[in-house]
Amino acid sequence: MARIDVIEQADALGALRSVPSGSVGMLLTDPPYSSGGLFRGDRSGATSEKYQTSGFAKKPDFYGDNRDERSFVLWSSMWMGLAFRALEPGASALVFTDWRQWANTADAMQVAGFVFRGAVVWHKAINLRPQPNSFRNECEFALWFTKGAIDRTPSAGAKYLPGLYSVPAPIREERVHSTQKPLDLIKALMEIAPDGCVVLDPFMGSGTTAVAAIETGRHFIGFEVSAEYCALANERVARAKSAGGGGLNG
Repeated sequence: MARIDVIEQADALGALRSVPSGSVGMLLTDPPYSSGGLFRGDRSGATSEKYQTSGFAKKPDFYGDNRDERSFVLWSSMWMGLAFRALEPGASALVFTDWRQWANTADAMQVAGFVFRGAVVWHKAINLRPQPNSFRNECEFALWFTKGAIDRTPSAGAKYLPGLYSVPAPIREERVHSTQKPLDLIKALMEIAPDGCVVLDPFMGSGTTAVAAIETGRHFIGFEVSAEYCALANERVARAKSAGGGGLNG
């Protein structure tokens, strides 16, 4: 059975089978996009080359980012189906993607059984190099789905959340992972989940989802296939727990 509040070194497809059905209050994850280029040759390259600037210390490579579009959809629909089983009825799922894989991610989630609700825009709020005669590529997206119907009745406890978050990306020197998301963004997205619930992230990377759960008084189930990143992420978790978290029990 999956462990609570510890990131386990495991491949998502196998590990998700250990999560009890209907036990999770939210899926919040940033899976490998298999993007990073317009052509197959670009996508098959090492992540330390695709997502990192030359001249700086390289972060470790991460796995699973070199699938073509067909295998990406098939693989995604498999792990997403397992995540669907683990979620409580009505639970939200937020899955990060970029513009290249938006359609494939949305298709796979619906194949898995989720209801597509829309997209939350993350504006990176950083100075990207402008390209001539082009729009800046300065946003990524958290596609929002639910496991079935949700209660949209106006009430005193209803949550009214924005659809766009302008949060600076972590600066290069502060990143553990080359595609790391900002902690403040993940904590803000987690507001859609019930207080004190278990948040699932099958692709923990640097452990930001786990730290956000700790700091918001929630619990987490998380997996990371890379031994190196799993160790780094659990170090972040340990620091967050020792700092007092946000009222996390257990």
